Formats: sequence, structure tokens, C-alpha cells
Amino acid sequence: MKKLILFALFALLFVGGPSAVFAQGEDSTDVSLDAPKDTISIDKMDPTFYNEETPKETSNTMTYAVIGGVVVIAGAAFYFMKKKKK
Repeated sequence: MKKLILFALFALLFVGGPSAVFAQGEDSTDVSLDAPKDTISIDKMDPTFYNEETPKETSNTMTYAVIGGVVVIAGAAFYFMKKKKK
């Protein structure tokens, strides 16, 4: 049993290693021999100006509505629990 597991691990190593290299779709020797190409030229760029954004003022209406709903439901539950005990 131990030999079978060891054999399976070695098979996974030999199959999984090359498949990870071929998954990239490139030959690793070609990549290392190519000179890197410059893809960005800052000479032709226009300056970009950013305006400071003012923080939005949020409305607390939704918070108050949720708190009010919880209070109403809790009050109704309390009323019906007291009514049921009598």
C-alpha cells in the first residue's frame, strides 16, 4: 500500500510538472532570450489633473426606519406575549 502511494506521488510529480510548464503556452528559453520591449512612452502623454472629491453627506433616514420597525415589532411581540399570559 505504501509503495502504491509513493508510486502515485512520483507519477503526479512527473506528470504535473511538465503540464504546468506547457500550460503557459510559451517556451521558457524563448522568453529568457527576448529583449524586453518598451510599451509605455511618457513623451506623448497629456497631464491628468484630479479634483479633490468632497465626501457625500449620507442621509440617516434608512437607519431611523429600521430602528423604528424593530421597535414596533418588539412592542407588538411584547403586547401579545403579555396578553397571552393573562
